[in-house]
Amino acid sequence: MHFERLVIESGSDTFTLDLHPRLTIVAGVGRLERDGLINELVGALGSGRSGVHLELGSDAGTRYTIFRPVGGRHCVVDVDHTQDVTDAFLAPDGSVNLLDRAGLTERTAKRTMRITDQDLASRSQQEDAVVALARLDQGRLWDVAWKVQDRENQLADVAASAGATVEDAGAFEEIERRHREFEAAQVQHEKFCHLWFMVGGITAIGAVPAAVTMGPWGAIPLVLAAAITTALSIVFWRRLESARALEEQALREAGAHSYLTFQINRVNESLASDQHRRALVLAAEYHRAAIIEWKLLAGEIPVEWAIEKRRLVREEANRLASADAAPPVAPTVPSPEQAGEDLAHSLLRRLEELRTLGAGGESFPAFLDDPLTSLGAAAKAQLLEQISAASKRQQVILLTEDTDVAAWARVEALTGNLRVIEPTDHVERPTGGDAPKRTRHVAA
Repeated sequence: MHFERLVIESGSDTFTLDLHPRLTIVAGVGRLERDGLINELVGALGSGRSGVHLELGSDAGTRYTIFRPVGGRHCVVDVDHTQDVTDAFLAPDGSVNLLDRAGLTERTAKRTMRITDQDLASRSQQEDAVVALARLDQGRLWDVAWKVQDRENQLADVAASAGATVEDAGAFEEIERRHREFEAAQVQHEKFCHLWFMVGGITAIGAVPAAVTMGPWGAIPLVLAAAITTALSIVFWRRLESARALEEQALREAGAHSYLTFQINRVNESLASDQHRRALVLAAEYHRAAIIEWKLLAGEIPVEWAIEKRRLVREEANRLASADAAPPVAPTVPSPEQAGEDLAHSLLRRLEELRTLGAGGESFPAFLDDPLTSLGAAAKAQLLEQISAASKRQQVILLTEDTDVAAWARVEALTGNLRVIEPTDHVERPTGGDAPKRTRHVAA
């Protein structure tokens, strides 16, 4: 199976992503954008939401389009034969769901199809992570892990009821937080501007009489007060500008810049209700608090990975508990060449698993979520060549904000073996209408 085009409609806005049948590199996208795009692509195969349409081709060469019109019947059309084949893709609940045929849910499909740098860690790195988790209090470790998963499920439920996604919730919560910081900085700046004008006025009025009656030294306290107030005003102005920059960065990461302004507009429309806004922000904050608790306990080891490896972790914890005390063995650090070989081996193994994931051995696309960040430029280029070769057998979609990967992709795109997609500062609608306006604040 390979994706040909993803089309997302939200009101009068339309976002279209055309994909290469072999290798597509979406460059210049941050974490929130990568989360959102992967969620849309996987969701389009699952039960999906209205307004998201997907064109795809099977390994056998048949081309399908999944239509999910807003307010209309969701259906699957055989493009080559212009035939409605929806009945072949219906899940037991009556929804159009291609993942159900492969025995997958959207959560398991996303975890399986998405490949991150942690997934490609060397065997020694993974063993070190298992040992690190095994040395922790197992009761607290798994209590926190299940808390994270439970709050993620709650966040997903709240987001679904608002017509949004977990990724939308994360972006919305981040923008709300940055906007509150900006408003607080703005209030402080205005207060000190007012104080500065008052002190400046008093200084201008009182400096001359003070100098006349008490001499030049009499005006010095007033001048110092004015200078201090001016300095504080500059400090708070800089804080205001810093908060403004952070808010704009959050908007860009959520889609106002490189997601073609589309994602942010869709979140606005989904969260038209203040009740939905408050519920989504509260659920996102609870989820973020659980993630912070996990990181304080387990560091940067992803909770999903830990849950997958929990049997190994528990076995290692039991072994450590029963073993005689012994001095710790220093971990071996692989050479850059060995690290690159290990990463390549892990990647090819994961791609092989996806090559027969679907019903009847149908291949599934692989989403590479910026997995090469730990490698040097030369090692990245070598592994990218291997990824390009592997894409002859199945579709690979690599999402990254790595400039080395983007530079390699621009050159290789000239061969026609891949497509590189990079963000732009504007969005064009396919059919008439004015361009969407930039949204300064998602909740405005």
